[in-house]
Amino acid sequence: MDYHEHLAKHLPADLLQGYFDVLSLSSIHALILNTEKMSDEAFLRLFPNAHPHPYIPHCYTYDEKEYALGKSLYHALGAYYIMDPSAMMVPYMLQPLPGERILDLCGAPGGKSVFASMMMGNKGVLLCNDLSYSRALEASSNVERMGRGNIAVTSGDFALAKDAYQGYFDAILLDVPCSGSAMFRKEPKMALDWSEGKVLSLAPKQRELLEIASTMLASGGRIAYSTCSFSYEEDEGVLSAFLKDHPEFEAVSLRDDPSFYHHPDLPQGIRLFPHRFLGEGQFLCLLRHKGEKEARHEEKVHPLPKGYPEELSAFDYRKVNDLDYALSMPLRIQNLSLLRYGVKLSQKEQVCPLDHALASFLPDTLSIPLDEPQAKAYLRGETFPIKEKDGLAIVSYQGMNMGYVKIVKGRAKNHYPKGLRRIY
Repeated sequence: MDYHEHLAKHLPADLLQGYFDVLSLSSIHALILNTEKMSDEAFLRLFPNAHPHPYIPHCYTYDEKEYALGKSLYHALGAYYIMDPSAMMVPYMLQPLPGERILDLCGAPGGKSVFASMMMGNKGVLLCNDLSYSRALEASSNVERMGRGNIAVTSGDFALAKDAYQGYFDAILLDVPCSGSAMFRKEPKMALDWSEGKVLSLAPKQRELLEIASTMLASGGRIAYSTCSFSYEEDEGVLSAFLKDHPEFEAVSLRDDPSFYHHPDLPQGIRLFPHRFLGEGQFLCLLRHKGEKEARHEEKVHPLPKGYPEELSAFDYRKVNDLDYALSMPLRIQNLSLLRYGVKLSQKEQVCPLDHALASFLPDTLSIPLDEPQAKAYLRGETFPIKEKDGLAIVSYQGMNMGYVKIVKGRAKNHYPKGLRRIY
């Protein structure tokens, strides 16, 4: 059975016709703005032809031929995260709150975790996990670039770790591995790998992940289930079977929009088709545990050693591979491989013992502002003249911290990480 026949089993012909008509068109390019580093007004002054998304606040679509935003120095400084608006809808619909404990169970490359963290105002705590260690490393790098202080990154199998987290999380992002059919316009090669057999083999795994997530959710908590697939078997099929077996859960109706499609078998679910919604495609549904919220066990806070900025005074301290880390709230890490625990504070280099991630997190009020030629020289890894007193300092550009320099006799010696250096 081909893809069209497969979808036609559960979707109306006019909807499918509109969907297949746009698959040959260019994909959408979009970003979510980090308003802690750049305001909407400042962004639009720089990129006036970017367009606000009609549904998601601080999301902008743009023409990649006009604005190469992935190569911009603003991207390097964490002013925004490039991401499909359809994928942004998952954390946006979850509405994570400051003070909550959130899990992103299949989190790499980290975009949904970063967006959720921004919605939380860098408060509360979020655990971003991925089964793949290499993909978790990529997520850790994105968390660092975006200056997030409330995200821990792990790699592990929650089928083995779940017993340590029973009823622990207030909300869970569950973007399950899927057949990827909602990504065919963006990644046409994925269509070559699609088969109905693949869909049917993935559905039980998705149900298993949903079962695992449900055990780790606190009473009264929420799960945002999502796929980048348009197959009924991976979407409404998985959720309908779960809800039938779990009367303690309910599907939640969300703020509606004419661009959404709802299947009659699960009207609370949302399908985002690219000919209706400004994005590449997604299925999502919010589940809620019907129980009353209960007082939760709070983890012990470990104070930071002396010498670190007072902005971190309430953070939880932990050693990871003999280096200092600080997380906005203490978080249980058990039976998982820990890659980062919030902000990395120290490194083993003696010349600059403070880590680049700390500079990315701290406010620009603690920094020395650079002009554009100095900023570009810094990102290239060059030494440059500066009229400041000798010592270790953070430098910034347009209100965004860039990293550390050591000033000696009017020259700024560069401590921008070698792996991040490039020509702008």
